Amino acid sequence: MDDFPLVSVVIPCYNHEQYVEECILSVVNQTYRNVQLIVIDDGSKDKSVEVIEKLQAKYQFIFEAQNNIGLSSTLNKAIRKYCTGKYISIVASDDFWHPDKIKYQVEYYEQHEELGLVYCDVNIVNANSEVIDSFSLGSKTDHCTTEDIIRGISVIPALTVMVKKSIYDDIGLFDEETLVEDWDMWIRISLKYNIGFVDKKLAYYRTHDTNISSRVKLMMQHKNRIFEKLKTINLPLYNKTKQFMQLHMIHSLINSDPVEASKYIKITPQNLMKKQYRKIIFKYLFKGRAN
Repeated sequence: MDDFPLVSVVIPCYNHEQYVEECILSVVNQTYRNVQLIVIDDGSKDKSVEVIEKLQAKYQFIFEAQNNIGLSSTLNKAIRKYCTGKYISIVASDDFWHPDKIKYQVEYYEQHEELGLVYCDVNIVNANSEVIDSFSLGSKTDHCTTEDIIRGISVIPALTVMVKKSIYDDIGLFDEETLVEDWDMWIRISLKYNIGFVDKKLAYYRTHDTNISSRVKLMMQHKNRIFEKLKTINLPLYNKTKQFMQLHMIHSLINSDPVEASKYIKITPQNLMKKQYRKIIFKYLFKGRAN
């Protein structure tokens, strides 16, 4: 056990000139002092680079400005090229952390070194950094399973996570072909390792107009593609959660794209016997008639 192992923190930035300073300062001002900070701007078109450069001159963290290559590719580049810590945490440039976030997670991880990842509780803040809600994490326990992640029983926001670098070495880095790279990663880790939880609100997720996804259809397609991989990895779990995923896809798409939602509706005698499935089908039929 190390007393103060190095923690590498990656901040990927894209067009967050209004928020990136608060994010960086929340890492710089951690009470845990052995931190390697890496900030990569992924082709921002606003003044994010200017803001970051001023802070970099003062705090001497690693900074690279690059042409846009996408989030997953940026994270993988940071991990391969820069991260030298025992642990790695990632925080988006519009979010920020409690000053003790790293401290509590390192303490927990050092006592449970067998874990694949450790996450914590989180608050939701508005554009002015005011807490407006608590994030619904579902079941917050040390017994989070792959099934819990698939079913949404346990929700793991990326900004709350700490992962041992050796886990990435074992599992592999983020899938650069998907829009739900974090969900994919947590599933891959949970299939092989246990997951730990620090029951403290140590992160702040910002909700604002620019981070509300308008690509629901595409994201659901990517999520379903990841789920289908499970068929060759863990067929019993795939079969156990398949109907839930169908309902999840329908529920997520039915208001924005009922035609796409219809692709996941499987009308069978067995499904029609289930109340939840009938409700979804009736909602779809009503929506289709209204349109």
